[in-house]
Parts: sequence; structure tokens; C-alpha cells
Amino acid sequence: MAKCDCIQVFEHQQVAVGERVQGVLFSEAYFQALAQQAHMEEGKYFTVLHRGIRFSNYVGVIQLGELTIEILPKASRPGQQDHQLWQQVLLEMLQACRLIKVEQLSGASLSFRPHSIMDHYIAIFLEETEGLLRQGLAREYSRNSGNLPALKGRLLFHRQIRDNLAHAEHFFTEHEQYGYGHLFNRIISSAVQALRHFSLAPALEAKFQQLVRQFPVLPRVDAGQVEWEQLPFSRKTERYRAALQAALLLLRHYRPDIRAGRHPLIAILFDMNLLFEEFVFRQLANLGLPVFRQVSRPFWERRYIRPDIVLEFMGKRYVLDTKWKALSRASPNMDDLRQMFVYAQFFDAQHGVLVYPQAYGIAGLGPIPFSKTPSGPLQIDCRALFVDIIRHGRLNRALGEDILSTLKASEQFNSTEGTVRNSPFLKIKGRFSEDTEI
Repeated sequence: MAKCDCIQVFEHQQVAVGERVQGVLFSEAYFQALAQQAHMEEGKYFTVLHRGIRFSNYVGVIQLGELTIEILPKASRPGQQDHQLWQQVLLEMLQACRLIKVEQLSGASLSFRPHSIMDHYIAIFLEETEGLLRQGLAREYSRNSGNLPALKGRLLFHRQIRDNLAHAEHFFTEHEQYGYGHLFNRIISSAVQALRHFSLAPALEAKFQQLVRQFPVLPRVDAGQVEWEQLPFSRKTERYRAALQAALLLLRHYRPDIRAGRHPLIAILFDMNLLFEEFVFRQLANLGLPVFRQVSRPFWERRYIRPDIVLEFMGKRYVLDTKWKALSRASPNMDDLRQMFVYAQFFDAQHGVLVYPQAYGIAGLGPIPFSKTPSGPLQIDCRALFVDIIRHGRLNRALGEDILSTLKASEQFNSTEGTVRNSPFLKIKGRFSEDTEI
């Protein structure tokens, strides 16, 4: 098995040719291999620089030949980025958003390699497929057609005349065959064949080789043509669900390249803005409150506005918009404030909340009212709320409770004091600055 070089970077980080990243030399060969994949998803995952690569806001893992790159989220002060901590936070966030099943893996399998996000996904696929083999693969009848030396099944006269006019010893037939060649087994077989092209951790390599010997080689499936909602699950094939999810995830992120000098690639990447939004939504939904995600309303012609989260709490409606940006002070930019004002107007909400990750230990801002419009019946306010992503060295699983506690405290203050809500203007002139994307 070829040696696999593994490096970890943070989102928006640049890596130059000749630079050592955690002891691994980012060589010219690695740069060229990534540059050849620059067209991937229209370049939204990374940008090719002069003899270097700049990663974007997508986090996850790229495996390209013998090189594995983990791209980690970054919401901490410069100089305080702990790769191991943020890798664990990313894995836990993917688990919380149901994008990875960490709980299925044993304690031993959590340490395949220091850089193990890809290992987690592959291990889940291998374990689920091993489970199917232990139970026995499902078989069913499938229709096959072909040119056979013996008459079997129904003779296809039009193909017989066209193909065998000079070969009367052959028969072009259509027949039923009972075997493993149905769609579910073919999808899993395609994933097994795809993994042949990649370097695996030693613990995974042993499992994989055993799986290769046991699982039948079947015709490949184009995962891009498979619609999950249309897969024909039945009582007998329901046990395939987890293995198929893992297989399709690998296949849909697998890009074979048979051109000379090129390497196949697996890129399992997530937009960190959407991942943060999903995590905040699930943390609030777990508390049993009326909370809605990506609700849309018509705005202009065929265009719609769609806030991240709409929350009903203490008899009031809140519109929340998550922003994966590291602010060094409580200074939301003007575009974000305009956006929140429009959201609140269209969704009949009195309160807008901009939710940012806490990076610099700063206090939140607001709620501060917008200027009341002559025709607007509601007095709308907006706040900037900073939430801890990490608590006690782990992902903060009490983030939803933290948000509600802050909202509840401000409501109690406003009901007794009334000073903030009576302010006629959004009096934070001079505080605005361009926020720094992380």
C-alpha cells in the first residue's frame, strides 16, 4: 500500500509549493494534482494561485491519490487554532447535523489516523456493508437479454433476425435470472470498486481487502442518476438503507480521472455557512419549540426571500440569520442589518437576531430598534448575538439553550425597563465596519 501524506488546514488558508504543513512537504506534484482539479464545482472549493492553493469556506476532506487534506473550520483568534480540537468539533458538528454517524464507530476505530475524517466515512461504509454480508445479501429476479449458445427464456425475434441471421447456432433471448445483480447491490459494489483507487489506513485496508473478496463484482451504477426518494425499499431491503447512504455519499463525491498522469479524487466537503445554520437550527429544534428553517415568501416577480430560521418563543416571533464570520467587535455590517429589517417585515416578526460564532470574547449588541417607518405597524429591533462553538474542549451542545436564555433575559429587561425599545433610532452610527470572513 502506498504511503499517504495527510495535512490539515483551516478554511481560507493558503498553502504554497515548498511549504511544510505539519511536517508534510506540499510538493510541486501535489500542487499540480490539485490544479488539474481546479474546475471542480466551478472552483468553489479552492482557488489556484501562483504556485499555491487558497481554500474557501468549505470544510471536510479531499483525498487525491496519496494526498489527504482536511479542511477545518476556524472561529478563534489568530494564533489560537488547535487542529486536533477543531477536527473533533467538526466531527461532532457533522454528527449533530446527521451528516456522519460517529456513534457507530468503536473507540478503537476512532484513531485510524491522526487525520481521520475520510476514515470515518469509509469505516461507516465498511461496517454497514460487513453487516449486510453477515446477514446475507438480498437476491431477486432480474431481466437479462443477450446472445446465448442455447435457447433460454423468450426469443427476441427482431434481435435474432438482425444479429444471428448468419449464426443459427446462437439465440438472442430475454430471460429472468435469480441473483445479486439488483440495484442496491450494484450501488454498493460500485463504491467498493471506487475505493480500490485510494490509500486507506492499515486498519481499514485489512477490512477492505476482506470485503473485496466477499462482495460480488457487479455492473457499475452512475450515482448521479440515482434518486434517493425513488429507491424501491421494501421490508426485505430496509436493512440496506444505512449502507446505501454511505455508498452514495462516497460515489457522489468520487471523481474518477482516467487521463494519463491524473489521480481519482474524493471530496466530501460542506459549506461552513450552511453547516453552522443547520447546527443552530437543530440545537433549537431539539428544545421542542416551534422553529422553522428556510421558509420562503414571495418578494419580487419570481424571487423569494428566505431567512435561515424563524423561531416562536415566549409569544413572540424571531427571525434568525446565522453568519459564520469572526467579528472582532459587535459591528454587524449594513447589508446584514438591511437584510434583517426586510426579513422581519415580510415575516411579521418584531425581533431580528444575527447569530455569529464567538471568537474574541465580545459581548452581544442590542436589541436596538430600527427607525419606525410611517406605514409600519411593528416596531422592529435587531441584535447581534455571539455564541460559543466550543465549551469545555468540546462542541457546545447547549448552544440552543444559550440563545434562548439571552432572548429571555432581554425580554424580561425590556418589559421592566422599557428603555431600549423606546429608542426611536438605530443609534449605532460609527460602529459599522467591514466584518472579517474566516
